[in-house]
Amino acid sequence: MDFRQLRIFKSVYDAGSIVGAADVERCAPSVVAHHLVNLESHLKQQLFERSARGVSPTPEGRQFYHHAMAILRSIENAEGEMKNNTVGLTGRVVVGLAYSAVVGFGLPFIQRVMAEQPDLQLEIAESVSGSTIEHLISTDIDFAVAYNPPRDQRLALTPLLEEELVCLGKPELVGDTSKPLTMDEFLTKKFVLARRGPRGRPTPNERDVQKRLEEKASLFSQNVAAATMFVNSGSGVVLGTWANLRHQAFSSDIVGRPIINPAITRSLYLCERTDSPRSRSMAYVREVILECVMEEVSSGRWPSRSLRT
Repeated sequence: MDFRQLRIFKSVYDAGSIVGAADVERCAPSVVAHHLVNLESHLKQQLFERSARGVSPTPEGRQFYHHAMAILRSIENAEGEMKNNTVGLTGRVVVGLAYSAVVGFGLPFIQRVMAEQPDLQLEIAESVSGSTIEHLISTDIDFAVAYNPPRDQRLALTPLLEEELVCLGKPELVGDTSKPLTMDEFLTKKFVLARRGPRGRPTPNERDVQKRLEEKASLFSQNVAAATMFVNSGSGVVLGTWANLRHQAFSSDIVGRPIINPAITRSLYLCERTDSPRSRSMAYVREVILECVMEEVSSGRWPSRSLRT
């Protein structure tokens, strides 16, 4: 098994066909097929089911994909580390950000990295927190900034902040914003709830609160745009944060109202894999994440309580 076989396997997996992988690798389809057969022979496993429509991974192929991605990312990091010994930071660092994290510090984070390290390739992956953690576990990304991640021995968790969840929506649905809304009152409204990923923990810090929310939700969504349209159209409300109101996705007439009895909070963490070597580029990006979050919180632009000293 060699590096090119792993790279070709990934291309076939991502493209869903040998012809598509050949286009990515800029070689003949016969070359791709040859390397794939040799890899399967070496592993003594069939990695793909072939059909007239293309290929689909077998269970063994899906399992091997995660190993291949980890190896390829390690090689990429090693190459970047060697180059970084003599020049400015290079290579690629992939950061998975929960939607609210994008709103909270995404722009200053991106602007700083681009200004300070123009040769570094920064990739942002945005999704709900549970899915972001799944991508980190499978080594698709280098860091995850996510809410209430699972306690897993494969993950190193750095607490960043705790923020209050409030009711966001049209004024006629939210009600009197000068008075808090009780949890029981919120549950009588039509509201959209972010669907957790398979490894995602409850969005609020309290599990019983999450259970009550799931029992009463009118709509579940892993798609932020769909949830935003639900709120902007006046179809219902959503649990969000004061920072969310800064984002242009919400229409200008969307308002917020605090929730009490109980107040609902969630905690944001910087998540890393404990078994992944950290390149200089990754160490730099990690430090910028921490500093940008602290700056947005301390300045008041991100209404929340810092969990860092």
